[in-house]
Amino acid sequence: MARGTMVDQVADRVAFQIASGQVRAGETLPSIRRLAAEHDVNPSTVQQVLSRLHAAGFVEPRHGLGVVVRDVRADGGIETWRYLFRFSRRLPDLAVRSVQELLEMLQVFYAATLAKIMADQGAHDAAPARRAWRQLELLVGEGDTTPARVHQGVMQILRSASAATGAGIGIGLINSLGGLLAEVPEVLEAVYADPGAHLWWWGELITAWETTDEALGRQLIALLDDWHAETVDRVRALLTAQPV
Repeated sequence: MARGTMVDQVADRVAFQIASGQVRAGETLPSIRRLAAEHDVNPSTVQQVLSRLHAAGFVEPRHGLGVVVRDVRADGGIETWRYLFRFSRRLPDLAVRSVQELLEMLQVFYAATLAKIMADQGAHDAAPARRAWRQLELLVGEGDTTPARVHQGVMQILRSASAATGAGIGIGLINSLGGLLAEVPEVLEAVYADPGAHLWWWGELITAWETTDEALGRQLIALLDDWHAETVDRVRALLTAQPV
């Protein structure tokens, strides 16, 4: 999983030490000189590494203390979690919990969007979402499509629905969550194990929107409880089956 440049590689090493608990929140990292010696790089490279980790939410420079490790699970943002997902194969338990939380957040978003649509029936045009669904239908119909392509098709439905309901911030949230899911091939494989099921579910949900059938919409969202539990089980199985 090591990436290209020396800055990338050292940043990944230090980030993994933090993510795995080898270095704990509140502890101070060694001095720049010591880190340079530990990783066999020059001090300027270490400074770039620390800047990157600061931007990603792993550490925080504090006057008089040095560079302090943050609580990445409590304080981390999207970039922090994007980093953490890179360690999915080495930290499968963390990855599984993260995927479970992401799916739960998406389910809450779906329910809130459905409630908004039904509260003001006829005010939100379902046509863009239906067009995006037809594109997904073409993808799934190819038979040999990849999980990544199905993911992009589903994301386009979500973007279309969010735009139709005026959820500008919602689009940003969906893009961020979708990007996190796409970080790990095993996660996409687990989520989109059955592309046809996704096609059916989204088609029915858009039908509920078009016909203002709130009961159908709620039934469909309730189906996600079992569906997501099965997905999380698949994620765990795929990640733990991979050699580290």
